[in-house]
Amino acid sequence: MLGLHILVAIGLAAFAKTLTPLGVLAAFVLVHVALRLSADLLGLRRYVRRLELGVSFAAWFVLEVIKASLDVARIVLAPRVDPQPAVVALQLREPDERVATLLGCLLTLTPGTLALDYAADSGTMYIHAIDARDADDVRDGVREIEARLLAWLHAGDPAAARAGGDEA
Repeated sequence: MLGLHILVAIGLAAFAKTLTPLGVLAAFVLVHVALRLSADLLGLRRYVRRLELGVSFAAWFVLEVIKASLDVARIVLAPRVDPQPAVVALQLREPDERVATLLGCLLTLTPGTLALDYAADSGTMYIHAIDARDADDVRDGVREIEARLLAWLHAGDPAAARAGGDEA
């Protein structure tokens, strides 16, 4: 469905003779607004919600990577910073191996953290943090990534809404 969304945006930009990255982005936004307004009529509410949460997650995660990069640079370049690396165990909210794999990849992409292992039988992920003075801070950061990821993955899913997931 996203491919169709992109193709319609490119076609609209080409039709308007603005086939530039900015023109395609503007056409994509225009197509999205049209889909948003007609989502209930066309039965596309879940798709539109997932797209919005996906874009929001991507933008948020890029900012988190930038902040983590600055923290690692501070640790490396500052003369008197004494990092305290540690391995932190975290019980995942949803013990699904696919979600754990995706979360592990996201953690490994974030400078200063590394997903070491996932125990599927207990749903526990082991994370190495370059500076873990407070293990609860590390857990809170991972919980935030997990919560945003699950909200995106379960957007509009009636079963997830009944289980306490995010549908709004």
